[in-house]
Amino acid sequence: MKDKLFVAALVLITAAYTWGLGWIAWGFVRAGTALGYGMALGVAILLLLTVWVTWREVLFGLQSGRLARQYEPPADAHGEDARAEFEAARTALQESDEHDWRAWFRLALAYDALRDRKGARMATRRAIAEHRG
Repeated sequence: MKDKLFVAALVLITAAYTWGLGWIAWGFVRAGTALGYGMALGVAILLLLTVWVTWREVLFGLQSGRLARQYEPPADAHGEDARAEFEAARTALQESDEHDWRAWFRLALAYDALRDRKGARMATRRAIAEHRG
């Protein structure tokens, strides 16, 4: 529940930031000069980028949460030893169908246990893609 409140707070902060950027862009448009229009365009691009990145991250969180609720760890999972679990997850992925989302999600959890956030996000994105089909 704490994570959901944190995400909601971040979305509200992003909404306030977006509103502020929109207000600034409108001020530049009202100036009526070429420089004002150019600045308004630049601010509008920042605004769209902010909304797009926030939307993608929220969707990623929702989709990975859905996978986490459906995922059941295999019996051979090594919960205590992160390195052993990583090796087991990697081996299980190599031995299984590469389109198995559960194997990719297991690898993502193993990367996360090793504090490799980039690898965890990559494997989670692959698990989401494979889950969609």
